[in-house]
Amino acid sequence: MKRLLTAILALAPALAFAEFAGQPMVMDGDTVRFGEREVTLHGVHAPTITQNCGSRDNVWSCGWDAALYLEEAIGADEVVCSDIAETGAGLVGRCSAAGRDLAGAMIDAGLAVPDEDRGAEYLERAAAAERDGVGMWSGPFVDPVTWAQYGGCSCSARKQAMMDNAELLKQMKEEDEAAATE
Repeated sequence: MKRLLTAILALAPALAFAEFAGQPMVMDGDTVRFGEREVTLHGVHAPTITQNCGSRDNVWSCGWDAALYLEEAIGADEVVCSDIAETGAGLVGRCSAAGRDLAGAMIDAGLAVPDEDRGAEYLERAAAAERDGVGMWSGPFVDPVTWAQYGGCSCSARKQAMMDNAELLKQMKEEDEAAATE
């Protein structure tokens, strides 16, 4: 009986996060937030919001573009994140919108790279994006993991400002929709 109770308690955190569904806030190109809980897309790494890509003559904000692309990929669709796992870095899950694998969409757009440990399923898709020169593959870039470790920042203040702006825009949209139905 003691072993059964230990097994149930060990599984309880995983069961508590079996699935998230709804309209999350996009935090960056591989992270969405449902309320207070952030979920990182399984198997990929996208550039942080502050990351730039390209060469001296053609620098572009690939981090912002990745976040915007993920927002567009989601659109007004409900996002479902399943197979949620707690890692040392937080929650990771397989997320989709309208049945479309969001991590795969980011890889296809060249705005994410496969995770070395968990992204084997995306290697062929990443090779195609590289071959086609899309997204980050259009020029030189620093791997998002390396950027985050050595050159980037989490920029919590910028993320908080984005969240505040998103909440304000959401409220304005709701007010506009309510006024339109009156």
